[in-house]
Amino acid sequence: MFTLKPPYLGAAYYPEDWDEREIDKDIEKMLAIGINVARIGEFAWRKMEPEDGVFDFSWLHNVVDKLKSAGIGVIIGTPTATPPVWLTKKYPDMLVEYKSGRRMQHSGRRHACSNHPEYLKYCARIAEKLAQEFGKEEAVIGWQIDNEIYIPNNEGCYCENCAEKYREHLKNKFGTVEEMNRRLNLNLFSQAYYSFTEVPLPRDTWENPHLKQEYLISQGQANIDFVAMQANIIKRYTNAPVGTDIIPMDGIDYRKMNAALDVAQFNHYNTPGDLWECCLWLDYMRTLKDRPFWNTETATCFSGSTGTSGSIKPDGFCYANSWLPLVLGGEATMYWLWRTHWAGHELVHGSVLDSSGRPMYSTEEVKAAARDFKKCADFINNTKVDTDIALHFSSLCYNMFETQPVVGDFRYDRALKDHFYKPLIDMGLRPDVIDAGADLEKYKIVFSPLMLTLDQGDLRARIKSFVENGGIWVTGPMTDIRTKDGTRFTDRLHGMLEELTPAVFKYWFPDKEKRVKAAWGGGEEFGGNTYYEIFEPNATADLVKVTAGHKQIVGGAVLQCFSVGKGFVYVLGTLPDKKDTEKIIAEVLKKAGASARRAKGEPVIVSPRKGKNTSGVILAEIGGKGGTFYGDTVYKDLISGKILRGDIELEPYQVLVLEKAENK
Repeated sequence: MFTLKPPYLGAAYYPEDWDEREIDKDIEKMLAIGINVARIGEFAWRKMEPEDGVFDFSWLHNVVDKLKSAGIGVIIGTPTATPPVWLTKKYPDMLVEYKSGRRMQHSGRRHACSNHPEYLKYCARIAEKLAQEFGKEEAVIGWQIDNEIYIPNNEGCYCENCAEKYREHLKNKFGTVEEMNRRLNLNLFSQAYYSFTEVPLPRDTWENPHLKQEYLISQGQANIDFVAMQANIIKRYTNAPVGTDIIPMDGIDYRKMNAALDVAQFNHYNTPGDLWECCLWLDYMRTLKDRPFWNTETATCFSGSTGTSGSIKPDGFCYANSWLPLVLGGEATMYWLWRTHWAGHELVHGSVLDSSGRPMYSTEEVKAAARDFKKCADFINNTKVDTDIALHFSSLCYNMFETQPVVGDFRYDRALKDHFYKPLIDMGLRPDVIDAGADLEKYKIVFSPLMLTLDQGDLRARIKSFVENGGIWVTGPMTDIRTKDGTRFTDRLHGMLEELTPAVFKYWFPDKEKRVKAAWGGGEEFGGNTYYEIFEPNATADLVKVTAGHKQIVGGAVLQCFSVGKGFVYVLGTLPDKKDTEKIIAEVLKKAGASARRAKGEPVIVSPRKGKNTSGVILAEIGGKGGTFYGDTVYKDLISGKILRGDIELEPYQVLVLEKAENK
């Protein structure tokens, strides 16, 4: 009987690239290095179905059998990202249509429209054939649907099938065209329509931001439906978990996408300069399903196609990067790819082995990760990340900012990372990154910056309950200033803020030149950026006030704190400098009775872990400069076996898996 327990260390493998003798050698090397999972099949549609309705899975069975005999688990990918040329020739209109009206050619991958009915029919057929062949295979530990689903060209497909789905979406949302006209103020510029069929796709025009928002949502929904269609088919034949590997690069609602799936899967290719950024998405993946996520792709060294913009990574980078998913609540790290393609699009992409079969410079770090994963397997498998701090991220708000950035070329995801997420993790804190649908009850502190709309399900009511029952809510800037349609309120700036608190809004304005000056109550300068909301002064609530910028705003409040029920609301009116965000965080933590700083570094990732019979913390230094963890008890490092107490110094890219010594 085949058994394989996490954590998993895997790699994407393309046996269609190699002859039989090379496959046998590859499997021997996987075992020697410590790879225990292979992802296969995701781009091999033509080899599985060389002609319409003619299927050949014998080669794939052969590879699965070989991997199984070696004790290596298999994740099978449906090959729907790469429809073969016989299919695109039969239905040329399945190719994605760009905004310009041009169509994609038959190309590398993701060149077909997720709304095309014939493409969907063929995708369903190949997914079902695969599931029938391998659904009961015990070595198949999971399934991956397609590859890196995203909105085409980050703009969308503009074919007639997409137009039909878009108008259907508008009808489902608004009910009548009159209601759409009313809610979106389409009488402005004589944009009002008499029927949904008249609504154009948002291209080659001064696009209405609200209609463009709905178009992006409909494009995201097409991909959600596409994934769910395949998942529902596969699940009829297997009990292995089904997921789809994503790069959160646009406004798709990933909670909705994962609703039909069993395991959240995530790909990233971050480098030493921005490795911390992928932690935000790992902290997000952790909240989507009630089971550990899989990091289905990351690079061992560098990424690239026919050329690479990457460079050699420092000692230890691959090792620390390999650990990150496990540190932050996952159970799998998988590399793209096992062995560099010997021809084709990605000739210089880093891998575990070069196309010659020889190790890359980072291969020894892969071996070290495999060895240390085993040492810590019990602790990883029997604990979960333990946190009571959350940071909101919203796909709906992402789409709103895409269609109305409020200030210039403002980027929601960039501002969220730089002004809020980075200060949190630099202080050694571990936030859950949650969407609007996540439960708030487990948290003491919730940060909701840049949440343009709170009009998402019952979020407003749940925030109110959260605060009144003792929670601390840090809101703004730009939070709750739009309806779910992306429109503004006509009688107030905020949807609920001035009802929930005594805050009285006065002015809003951009400040890209940093003309506004502000200060904390003690006189220390406060650095704001880009955009301001100014509130009426309140002697008992003011923490930061304007000192210069325009005579009408001097004395106005930029940061206030109000007691609401058993909890508190912090009203923030601008994007703070990092030092000021950290001061706000320290103030909030003090109010919550928590420690103000657990670590110092650039950053040291701190992940508290808790299980039924054990607890501790996993640390990862990912800035490459070393750091400090401020220890509060005695720990045993499960990697080195050392007993550690007090402040703990970490070397660049060092990982420590610390179990509380009292558990032993």
